[in-house]
Amino acid sequence: MEFIFALAAGIAIATVIITAAKANQNRNQDGLKLNPYQLRAQEYATKGNFQGAKSEIEKAIAINPGEGLNYYALGVIHYNLKQLAKAIKNLKQAILIDRSNADAWFMIGRIYYERYDYDKAIKYFKKSIELNPAMTKARFGLGTIMFDRGNVDEAAKQYRGIIKHDPMNANAHYNLGSCYLEKEMFKEAIKEHEVAASIDHDNAYAYYWIGYSYIQLNDRKRAAVAFAKSLERGFEGAADALKDLI
Repeated sequence: MEFIFALAAGIAIATVIITAAKANQNRNQDGLKLNPYQLRAQEYATKGNFQGAKSEIEKAIAINPGEGLNYYALGVIHYNLKQLAKAIKNLKQAILIDRSNADAWFMIGRIYYERYDYDKAIKYFKKSIELNPAMTKARFGLGTIMFDRGNVDEAAKQYRGIIKHDPMNANAHYNLGSCYLEKEMFKEAIKEHEVAASIDHDNAYAYYWIGYSYIQLNDRKRAAVAFAKSLERGFEGAADALKDLI
């Protein structure tokens, strides 16, 4: 089964710094504004110069070693530099200072996922979701691990959580449809894959699984229509499915 795993491909450090600074400003009576080092780090990161960004954030830490935002930014920079051990160290320092930083919890979970340390990844993804139920990236990560481990109900719960906060997320609908397929709930699978296909018109796999589900429901006519749409969108495997219907 083609199952989409949709952790974000990358995180823009510029957005990270600005967002966290605004959040802190709302909590801090004195107000917190980006200092010149953070601003320069943001500019460097936007241009893909993470070494330059790292240098500026290290200067910011030297001035204010108690600001969690700096360690979070440095952790994300190290992640982009593929220095994962250093990334984890700084991200853990960030949550030691501010345990409400859901993005930092997610990033640590993501790194553990990429290291195939799924038990630790689960721990950090769950904490990220606890802090921010709309954390789509963490829900995708947790859902994928649960699906791969055979805990389809928990995986489906995470995808429904994404849809609750982001009803137009095509990947979440597709993945939820895949969960229903695993449970042989074919009518429900068709519904979710149809939604995915209506949002992402080029999703050949969604149409294929719609066809597959109709086969299981003994509706060969609708199955043929779905397989044809899948083939039109480039999935060659749908051609064999169509031949089997002849």
